[in-house]
Amino acid sequence: MKTVMDADFKSYGRVLNLDVSEFMSKVATMPAVDKQEVQYEAAVPEFEAMELFKEFQNQVYGGMPVEFGWCHGFNSQLNGLEYHRDSEINIAGTDMILMVGQRQDIDYQDNSYNTSQVEAFLVPKGTVVEIYATTLHYAPCGVNGQEFRSGVILPRGTNEPLQTVPAARGEAAMLFARNKWLLVHPESGETGRVGRLIGKNLTLADFGQE
Repeated sequence: MKTVMDADFKSYGRVLNLDVSEFMSKVATMPAVDKQEVQYEAAVPEFEAMELFKEFQNQVYGGMPVEFGWCHGFNSQLNGLEYHRDSEINIAGTDMILMVGQRQDIDYQDNSYNTSQVEAFLVPKGTVVEIYATTLHYAPCGVNGQEFRSGVILPRGTNEPLQTVPAARGEAAMLFARNKWLLVHPESGETGRVGRLIGKNLTLADFGQE
């Protein structure tokens, strides 16, 4: 499988050179979840007390207020793709795999995207990766059936419930939460303000992984 260090990843994001040792030590001690479950917490106080949090806020995001949370669990299937108006930073607390696509390939006539255009990249444990605003992404997948753990840094307020709900027209029909536009596969069971993933609901097996 291709990795985020490969040239093919350059259109989706880039690897950042940051010392995340304090995060890696902490995330290894966090409680696990049940198999087949994925959890997301937008802001974790223990992470936001780290010096690393200040580095993300003051340097990586240029002084913008950010949130430092995590996503973790067991996942091996695409199910959905989202995007934001800004980059998202992921820290691989374990080896994990990202399935990604290009926002430019969304058909905004009917808010659909064909999953045949999705690629997968391994993110080795300890790697910090910036996922560009033009990159479609969702929850990572674990490797060899193991739990994945990923730090997630985003502008503060991202993924919170909408404070103002615009009319569901055009792109706004996919505005699922604050700063979160979401497309889902019918097999995911997710409903609401979402676009459509058409084609196969990809699994790691489609990329030669378990």
